[in-house]
Amino acid sequence: MDQDIGPQPLSDESCLSFEITAIEDGSENNDTCLNSEAICQVREELEKWQMNILKLEKEKSDLICKRLDAEEKRKQATNHLCQLNSEHDNYKDEFLKEAKSCQEMLQEKNQKYIKLKDQLVELENDLQRKQALCDSLCTKFRIKLKLPENNIKFIKSEQSVPVDQVGDEFLNVKCIYTILPKMSVVLQNGQTLITFEDEQVASRILKNANHQIDLQSEKIQVKAQSIPSDTMQQFEIHLNISMKKIRVSDIPNNLPEQMKDKLEISFSKSSLGGGEVESIKYPASSGTAIITFVEKRVAQRIAERKQYPLVINGKTTCWLTVEPVMGSYLKKFQIFNGVSKRSVLLSDIKSTMEEEEMQDKLKIHFQKPSKNGGEVEDIKYVPKDKHLLVYFEEDPAEK
Repeated sequence: MDQDIGPQPLSDESCLSFEITAIEDGSENNDTCLNSEAICQVREELEKWQMNILKLEKEKSDLICKRLDAEEKRKQATNHLCQLNSEHDNYKDEFLKEAKSCQEMLQEKNQKYIKLKDQLVELENDLQRKQALCDSLCTKFRIKLKLPENNIKFIKSEQSVPVDQVGDEFLNVKCIYTILPKMSVVLQNGQTLITFEDEQVASRILKNANHQIDLQSEKIQVKAQSIPSDTMQQFEIHLNISMKKIRVSDIPNNLPEQMKDKLEISFSKSSLGGGEVESIKYPASSGTAIITFVEKRVAQRIAERKQYPLVINGKTTCWLTVEPVMGSYLKKFQIFNGVSKRSVLLSDIKSTMEEEEMQDKLKIHFQKPSKNGGEVEDIKYVPKDKHLLVYFEEDPAEK
């Protein structure tokens, strides 16, 4: 019994066979169907390409995943780079601010340095001017600007002055200081000062202004001249030191109307070395007063302390400066020119020889009788880049 067989769906292989058969049927009539080997090769080739497609699809999906991962990492790297750029900009701004601040501080320090340097130069110039003025005044007057401090104790003879005698001639201590100047000269480099024992030798040396000195290694020419002298002064300083009066200074001005009474109360205290006050001269708000005591020894006792307490309402408020009252004047003021008869000044000495060796060579030369020389008492040579201030004393033979 025949069964109706309906149309069956063709598989891929049957479709391929059909297509191939159809193509072959459409070709030449002599060709038949393809053999089974050719069909197998085509199938293998198809499977191979399908496997390649699957492999490529997998690689494609892997590459897509890697690309997505790379994109994510790129985004993270971009964000990190932006953060680093932002931090870099912040650090750069801070650095620029710090650099600007340091530059301003450096400029300020440089300005201060330049200002201080200018002040130093100005002070050095001022010091040189004052030093030159001081040297000029010292050269002109030949006296010290300040007398040395000495402790002098005055002792009264009990038999020389009666105790009951209170005349004005016994109220002051009189002192006399005689100021005796010294002749001086400044020796510059290349100069020598020679002092002979006999002034006739110096006179003979000065008659010949030019002298040739044999130093063995060389011969030099020197000039001999007398010592230049300046005007000098001699005088006496007379001091009268009061035995009853003292000068008080550094007085505060907080109680101008009552200060005179407060001073009398303080300086009357015997426990502080004071005594009975005779009178007080205190100009208002002057800060200085002259106090006269009844007894003569009180003023000397207080003046020795140099500081005295000011007592107000039983308490020491401050310390006052006390000193004796002195009057001074000049007497026997004399002006004269000093002359050094036994000394000779040698100049224009040009040599690199050492100081001591040069002094020996000059001394040997000027002691020779054949060179009109004689016995040398003293000699001083000033080498290069130096100067020396020499003082002369009065010759004992001329006193």
